[in-house]
Amino acid sequence: MSEQFNHSSMILKKKKEGLVSLSQTSNECLERYFEELGGMTPPPDLYDKIMSQVEKPLLENVLRYVRGNQVRAAAILGINRNTLRKKIATLDVDMDMILNRKLVRR
Repeated sequence: MSEQFNHSSMILKKKKEGLVSLSQTSNECLERYFEELGGMTPPPDLYDKIMSQVEKPLLENVLRYVRGNQVRAAAILGINRNTLRKKIATLDVDMDMILNRKLVRR
């Protein structure tokens, strides 16, 4: 099976039975989260908690993909370069680690 990337449907990862979208992967993770709550009420700031769990790895992986080039990373993310720099500082993204760790491309 050849690897493909479809921007419109955000197909990102390959499984034995085919390609899986980012949306599907996220949905599976969230379903598992709610199942593991076992009937307990989720925290009131669930949205912020999820965004904080996703945003930093997203920035780190994009920055690693572009080898630390913040102009290219901002363009890929669709945000202003200054916004990216602020997020790097706010989220404490370690640029030294980004530049020294290779992205595993599958």
